[in-house]
Amino acid sequence: MTMRTSFLLLAALGSLGAAENLVLNGDFEAADPSDATRPKAWGRIDGLGVRWAPAPPDATGVSAGKALRFDTAVSEQDMVARWKAMGSTEWDVPDASKGPIGATYGLSLYSDAIPITAATPYLVTVRHRGPGGGKVWVRGYAKRGDAMKRVYEAQTELPAGKDWRATTYAFDPTRHTPQVTEVKIMLFAYWPAAESWFDDVGLRVATPEELAAEDARKKR
Repeated sequence: MTMRTSFLLLAALGSLGAAENLVLNGDFEAADPSDATRPKAWGRIDGLGVRWAPAPPDATGVSAGKALRFDTAVSEQDMVARWKAMGSTEWDVPDASKGPIGATYGLSLYSDAIPITAATPYLVTVRHRGPGGGKVWVRGYAKRGDAMKRVYEAQTELPAGKDWRATTYAFDPTRHTPQVTEVKIMLFAYWPAAESWFDDVGLRVATPEELAAEDARKKR
């Protein structure tokens, strides 16, 4: 991301710039040290439905460096073939059709696990551009026996638009599930079957006012 783009984003998100971003490599600029085809601290990229690529410029023509491109127009059959070719067992589509993956399962990518503090609200942020069908999920995990199990999730829709738009979402993962000790950010694209982009993912401690505003919004 360029310095100018970073300044514009921080201005749009207000106090985010003054707080620590808990998402490692949320701007997708750094490559994984052991796999140069994927961004550091994020899941494996299939290179077909989900690509790590130079981002399209914003409305002012400023380049945002690298970002994630989700193409949900790729067919279920083509996605299954790509996953099998990669040797990936993380995703599958039973009885895959020639229809677009965005019409059924959609496409997603997870961040690495992020430790959190109990009794603490958080604010997730993301920039997105596309015709719609984008979400950011926060999924919380707790120890169950020898494994980490998902016991919490929160999500919000991302607005459609031809230009980059920033979205923030406040949540409290341990308010009703105090056993949560870590979260993962999941970026998700589905219908309409089209190209969507994600960039500048952040997670920071939220203020009580931010959480209260989100709670009030949900009640409307």
